[in-house]
Amino acid sequence: MDSLHQYSTSASHGGPSGEITIRKSLTTSLPLIYPSLKITVIESDEELERVGGLYRDADCYVFDPWTWAGKGWKIRGFVGDVDKVFILDFFGSEKSYTTSGPGGGIPNFDINRNVLTAYPKSKAQKGGDGVGRFLGFYKEERTGGETKKGEGANVVIWGKDPKYYTPNVLTLLRKLNDLDGVVLHSTLPAPANNVLPSGIVTHGHLKPEQWKELLESATHMLGLGDPLLGPSGLDAIEAGCLLVNPIYRTPKRGWMSQHGFIEEYAPEYSCEVDLGDFEQVKECILNQRSPGPKVPEEFGKQQYFARVKDIFDPVLG
Repeated sequence: MDSLHQYSTSASHGGPSGEITIRKSLTTSLPLIYPSLKITVIESDEELERVGGLYRDADCYVFDPWTWAGKGWKIRGFVGDVDKVFILDFFGSEKSYTTSGPGGGIPNFDINRNVLTAYPKSKAQKGGDGVGRFLGFYKEERTGGETKKGEGANVVIWGKDPKYYTPNVLTLLRKLNDLDGVVLHSTLPAPANNVLPSGIVTHGHLKPEQWKELLESATHMLGLGDPLLGPSGLDAIEAGCLLVNPIYRTPKRGWMSQHGFIEEYAPEYSCEVDLGDFEQVKECILNQRSPGPKVPEEFGKQQYFARVKDIFDPVLG
């Protein structure tokens, strides 16, 4: 299994963390389902080039949309049976792994069986992406009592990367920050958080338990339009937050909002808004609330383990 170091580094600096979440769930679940299985995680493309030949007899290979290919955009030379190749493609990109260039690609590769995605397909799919098979990841069920939301609206801003804070977003945050009873919280790290309006509570980078505690004290999570379908949206509804969910004017990888899965599969936890319409955002935050903590069944442990077994039994069972 590849697990490129760049993903981990990017996630630790505010970049998308979805790919890391998928890998963590898979490396945790596979040995529990197949106790005799030995997993080797390769951290870089250079390491894969150097030691890949040692794994010609592996039971299966798990790559990302780039690391499956060697020179000439051809399947790695040490791979024999392409039915043992699985590609973790977060969005299920509509790319052909069989015709990636003259003489390249993966001959006889079944993209609808062996390309594994983070989410099920959009019910309202409007072009874009959508090939592949839903693998996802799992979230542990909450333990303990009710979350402590307190009075007013405690709003966590979903965005650890400075590039999400456009002039229009900052204008919106200033207006929200002036509302009585609304407290905004940001995890944008220093020094980038200097751009935020004064009065916003800045937490900087949080450890997983601190992030969980922040969400459990919050009433809302405010999306900024990116990242698309990030796991933070599911973290929010698991903690009992309502997602203020920005809509797109044109589909983005087949989805019509920042977290289209929550919009379509858990609509009571999603308040769709045009970020350019302050009154819409204000209405969501002041007058709408989540019905309580929830882990969507598609991301519960039982369904996830069943999917892993169904996908990998043909090569590992």
